[in-house]
Amino acid sequence: MEKREAKTTPVKTAATKSAAEVKEETAIKETAGKAETKETAKKEETKKETAKKETAAKKSIKKAPAKKTESKKTEKVEEVYLQFHGQEIATKDVLERAKQAYIAEGHRESSIKSIRLYIKPEENMAYYVINEKIAGGVTL
Repeated sequence: MEKREAKTTPVKTAATKSAAEVKEETAIKETAGKAETKETAKKEETKKETAKKETAAKKSIKKAPAKKTESKKTEKVEEVYLQFHGQEIATKDVLERAKQAYIAEGHRESSIKSIRLYIKPEENMAYYVINEKIAGGVTL
């Protein structure tokens, strides 16, 4: 059998490397390390800048002056009128008359928990039921 000779590539160790080669390798390692630190520093800077922008945006939202809506504010108007045979009756007025009649009977207005009003224009009367117990009527 033939013996094969194994080819070996010479490996240079630090002791066998020339001073120029060692300087070159360390310079390459340093520039690679600096590049990595520069990249991380840039990433951190962009993170800080975006955080500053976000906080500035939040602060500007908080500091925005409130618009005055008081002058444009309109009250909601709810009125119900009953028209029958040439008469016009505001239901709000009839309800108030029913409350006054209840008070005139000797009751307190604060004791009213519920009130129902039945308007019968053909009789010219409005009938009320207060607290599901007391009934009465008033003229229109």
